[in-house]
Amino acid sequence: MKTAVAVGLMILASPIDTWIQFSRQQLDRAGLEKVVTSDGAVYWRGGGKKKSETLVLLHGVNDQAGTWFAVVPALARDYRLIIPDLAGHGESEPKSGPITYANMLEQLDAILKSERSRNATLVGNSMGGWIAMLYAFDHPGKVRRLVLEDASGMAWPLSGVPFYPKNREEAAAMMRALNGPDDKTSDEVLDAFLARKDQPLSRFTLPDVLTHLVDARLSELKMPVTLIWGRDDGILPLAYAEALSKRIAGSKLRVIDGAAHIPHRQQPEKFVRCVKGIC
Repeated sequence: MKTAVAVGLMILASPIDTWIQFSRQQLDRAGLEKVVTSDGAVYWRGGGKKKSETLVLLHGVNDQAGTWFAVVPALARDYRLIIPDLAGHGESEPKSGPITYANMLEQLDAILKSERSRNATLVGNSMGGWIAMLYAFDHPGKVRRLVLEDASGMAWPLSGVPFYPKNREEAAAMMRALNGPDDKTSDEVLDAFLARKDQPLSRFTLPDVLTHLVDARLSELKMPVTLIWGRDDGILPLAYAEALSKRIAGSKLRVIDGAAHIPHRQQPEKFVRCVKGIC
């Protein structure tokens, strides 16, 4: 009976909800432990050995911890992993109202303090890379190195990508920017995306975003920094990555072919090699 109910719920769920559920289950199946804190933050932890380097994997806006599932098995063999749902995303509080950068940074710091992580490597995709840089500015002694994957945070002319698509054509254009020019997201998924009314992106305020731009502070990053970029990123193109790399002294830029804005999902094996410094 329980199985029949579960199947029925899967049929009723949108393909996006089904994928999110699947991706989060993979973190459990990889042997990671899900933690829910007293203040409503949710994250996974596990992998590695007692003295392994700690990797903190930070997802982008509108995403959640499960996005990393394809790279978790390989990374967990060599690193201790901490993978949060950033504040206001996934299952982490707040579930409604504004999402602020201060809230995301405070929640991240509380998680790292709880895990007694004093010298972690922050790996951030898109907005997650932005959060990684902001955290490193405020807590340089707690960050061993930064791995910025198609990271946002600098003032940059918008690419014309419709972040709030109104129809299938605009939704398809957004998916091509995220996944590459050959993306063929099905109409069913595009319709499911258009039907979503709870995207975290809509809960950010422009004044808070502008206050936290990183342009003027990049010289403060003294720890090793690696930039990993998808060659076909249609949101933050390679020119953005090159500009960001030039402003971070000593940084290394690694470009992944066959990937766009989310290389860890689109080319997971290449991404893992780059995190390990062998790409």
